[in-house]
Amino acid sequence: MEQLKKIYGAPHELLHVLALMLIGRRALKFAQDHVVIPSDLSVGQYVFVAALPAIVFFGFTALGVVILLNAHTPGQAGIGVAVILAAGFGAAGRSAI
Repeated sequence: MEQLKKIYGAPHELLHVLALMLIGRRALKFAQDHVVIPSDLSVGQYVFVAALPAIVFFGFTALGVVILLNAHTPGQAGIGVAVILAAGFGAAGRSAI
């Protein structure tokens, strides 16, 4: 579990920071394993900020599935599997931490 935190912690938290920047806000505090989100966000803004990492990781997992299903060579299939594994661990592993 510690390895997942080291690998996916910073990208996960940076996606929260990116979501805040997209809505014109800033994080109150940023660390490798935690972002403090302002408490005065609307419900929609909060859901967007909280959900962006899951949307990105699950989106890349779906992209890997599409690559795998459309693979014409073993190399292409390997790329699809690699994307599925990397993004899948990011989606499932980080949410369990």
